[in-house]
Amino acid sequence: MPKRILILLVGSADTKKADAYQVLQEESAISEAKSAGVIVEIAFAPGFDQLRVIRKRMSDTAAPPLDAVIVEPGSVTSTGLILKELKGRTGLVLLNAWSPEVDEYARSWGARLPFGTVSTDHAQLGTIQGQQANAMLAEGGQLLCVTGPQRSSAAVERLEGLRATLRPDVTFYEALSGGWIEDDGARAFDSWYGLYKTRTFRVDVIAAQSDELAVGARAAAEAVANPGHREIFRKAKVLGVDACPAFGRKLVDAGRLTASVTTPANTGEAIRALRKFWESGLPLALKAFTNPTPYPPTVKR
Repeated sequence: MPKRILILLVGSADTKKADAYQVLQEESAISEAKSAGVIVEIAFAPGFDQLRVIRKRMSDTAAPPLDAVIVEPGSVTSTGLILKELKGRTGLVLLNAWSPEVDEYARSWGARLPFGTVSTDHAQLGTIQGQQANAMLAEGGQLLCVTGPQRSSAAVERLEGLRATLRPDVTFYEALSGGWIEDDGARAFDSWYGLYKTRTFRVDVIAAQSDELAVGARAAAEAVANPGHREIFRKAKVLGVDACPAFGRKLVDAGRLTASVTTPANTGEAIRALRKFWESGLPLALKAFTNPTPYPPTVKR
């Protein structure tokens, strides 16, 4: 019997609405599953609802048993809850998530159950975006970073990499979003601008932690009422992250974004690791990484 894997991605369970990266994750999983000869069940759920979806599937006695779950937790809290729920019951690969609990659970997960993580090197991703920004900023430049949700370890690591790379002469502003899509980017910008619109500022680069956040932030910036501020934002370079072929890469190629950072899908890598475990007993890496790269390779100035 072929192995069966539940893949739970971040998005709407009802409409399957997800950001471009999650769609890329789905496409990669389907492609790799065909190659590996495994069966995948792909589901979407917002971060706060992931545990309910996992519990429902695990308790469904009419459905075939699962050999593993691949999940991208929506937060550090949900990571801990998922670990507790699945320990000793099935294999598990966490995507783009880390917490100190992972080390603890790895030591006692289960003798014949695969366990590991696959993540983009998010700190390196932030470093690349910082290098892109440095190349575009003159001495004394000013940068607005539109972050992902701070409950996400990926967003935190990206921010750390960016801030550690920016030159000391760069003025840094931060707009916090609650998610990863365009509406979140627009809301984050509006909240930041509501605080700064009566102050003196100059924004030379808008660096967002996803391409969709970048699109939303730029749209909101270009819609502000103050004509002088609109001109500032119109001239600003806009950086994103993910560079998915069907979305972000097209925006860069069309000139709507100045640059992005390619974030490889890692569902395929997770399936390949599980296949090796089942075929040869080779343990999964506790911390496996896929490497981001700048897009385009040469920064536009």
